[in-house]
Amino acid sequence: MYLVETKADKDLYEPSVLLKAKAAHIWCLNASKVLPPEDMTQPKDWEYLVLSEGLFKANSGLGFEMFIPLCRELRNRMIERYESTTKI
Repeated sequence: MYLVETKADKDLYEPSVLLKAKAAHIWCLNASKVLPPEDMTQPKDWEYLVLSEGLFKANSGLGFEMFIPLCRELRNRMIERYESTTKI
């Protein structure tokens, strides 16, 4: 199950956006620990991804599956930036 957030390039590294990316990533990790009811066909695992406008425009011919690693890389860079600028 993917939680995909779209972002304007100009907003990617705003402090509040970085904090929200970290929080959404943690939420997905925690949501993945909860088993869905047996009568639901929903996947158990959740993952937060970020899709920036530049990433989309540069790769607009790709299908969703091909975007996943690109979005992961962007999300990870954003979280690393957040962690490097805050005292955790």
